[in-house]
Amino acid sequence: MARDRFFPVMRMMDPEDVFDSLTRGITAPFFEEHFPGFGAKVDLYRKDGKIFVEAELPGINPDNVDLHVYSDRLTLSAEKKAEVQEGGDDKSYFRTERRWGKVERVVAFPVEADPDSAKAGFKNGVLTVEVAEKSQDKAHKKVSITPEA
Repeated sequence: MARDRFFPVMRMMDPEDVFDSLTRGITAPFFEEHFPGFGAKVDLYRKDGKIFVEAELPGINPDNVDLHVYSDRLTLSAEKKAEVQEGGDDKSYFRTERRWGKVERVVAFPVEADPDSAKAGFKNGVLTVEVAEKSQDKAHKKVSITPEA
């Protein structure tokens, strides 16, 4: 009984509900303009001496992706072209959330990478980039200290 009385208050405290109520009616382009990087979600991880970046690019043709790998970062830009039907579009939309246009991301690497080793693949709307970490020179020299007289 007491739970029912406090349910609206408890619901207000749920972060997802608060976010949904604050953002209702705001379109995806608003988020991408005001919150950079909202367009292409990425995962960045390390495995077996390599850096991996996985970027979600649903609906984007790999031919429309421009990818550059540097020793300290990766830059990615892609474009999703609007699907235009011949003879015009006479649809009456109730809601449109799918996005057309350009997506750009810069992903900073946590360690120095070897750009020459970069490989990329594209499967099911996910771009995967693999870059070897730059090997640090392990050679060293032991230096003897001679006391001054």
